[in-house]
Amino acid sequence: MNAPAGKKITTKEEALRALVDEISIPPSYDEKARTRYRSIGEWLDRPASTIHGLGPVISSQGSFALGTVIRPVGDGDAYDVDVVCSLKHGSKSKMSQEELKQAVGVEIHGYAKAQNMSSEPDDARRCWTLEYQDSANFHMDILPGIPARDDFTTQMRGYSPDVGLVQRLSETAIGITDKKHPGYHFRGAEWLISNPKGYAGWFRVRQETVLEEARLRMNAEGRAYAKVEEIPSYEVRTPLQDAIKLLKRHRDVMFDGDKHKPISIIITTIAAEAYQGERTISDTLKNILPKMERRIAELGDPAVISNPSYPRENFADKWGEVSEKRRNFEKWVSRARQDFLSYLTVSRFNEFPEPFKAAMTEATIRKVSPKLGLAAAMIAAGTTAAVAEAQKVEAEGNATKPWLDIE
Repeated sequence: MNAPAGKKITTKEEALRALVDEISIPPSYDEKARTRYRSIGEWLDRPASTIHGLGPVISSQGSFALGTVIRPVGDGDAYDVDVVCSLKHGSKSKMSQEELKQAVGVEIHGYAKAQNMSSEPDDARRCWTLEYQDSANFHMDILPGIPARDDFTTQMRGYSPDVGLVQRLSETAIGITDKKHPGYHFRGAEWLISNPKGYAGWFRVRQETVLEEARLRMNAEGRAYAKVEEIPSYEVRTPLQDAIKLLKRHRDVMFDGDKHKPISIIITTIAAEAYQGERTISDTLKNILPKMERRIAELGDPAVISNPSYPRENFADKWGEVSEKRRNFEKWVSRARQDFLSYLTVSRFNEFPEPFKAAMTEATIRKVSPKLGLAAAMIAAGTTAAVAEAQKVEAEGNATKPWLDIE
């Protein structure tokens, strides 16, 4: 749980957690986003909906599904909320990608009108986008899809020796719409495959030890879950989720306004691959950052970073087309390792190195600084005894302690 209001920070772990609190999406905004996409789901599946008979189901994907949403760097910037609208009874033999896209679009337009939204839904390459013009400032991207179990199994045949894994992943695979796909206009044509639920499941498996501890703790508190998979992502806060939030903030600041900035899905994937169940944010960052840097340095040409939920998909496929994307990722992961480790391995808990402060933004650091405890005042005073006492407090506080936040 978050530290009580007014509690002073006395360790680096507490300082990192305070930074994560500042950059995370406010709980009220998180709930508003979930309320909104549930509202869209209810609209799409209402009896009067033109796609009601096809069994539309709305689910979150991306950072909302993974629990790694952060605030935009700029106050006026928008949150991107990604959801999937999968038609349980949809079939590529009965509809083209274009027909699916337009069928969902009819209802999305109707929803926008019923909600008196000021902007028309945008017909983007793969999804429909709704713009919410209020204090929360959301972009809601709604990706249409249909079940693609058979196509997934066919495409993975001979690609993966693990038949059991292919079978498990195929259960959540979907075919998605894409205007630039050659089969977009034709029934029976191949579709692009995606697997956001499969990816979220893989991400949980990478954290299964700490999540199982959370499940047992929650059951003891009266919130019974039989399996880790049953726990909603927003109910648990793990060291890996928090570390990824900090890495994404570092990326956003370093590449503010750059369209070729490192993409979140690659950051999340290689961070999760490197994670070994560490119980603190500090230990997680110390472990994963050197591994992430080596992972990128050792990539061949072309670079391949496979989607764990659909290994035929290469998250780095655009790196060959735009070399700046690869160079930027290499620069970023090297800088991130230097900036975070300069704080974690050198500085006192209440002294942020300048590059680290710049990466988190001065505004964020200012909000955390007043909580830095008596030791900060001691060090500022500059007496030998005060400094010795401050260092003792830091040493005691930095002892590794298992933790897992449950909100």
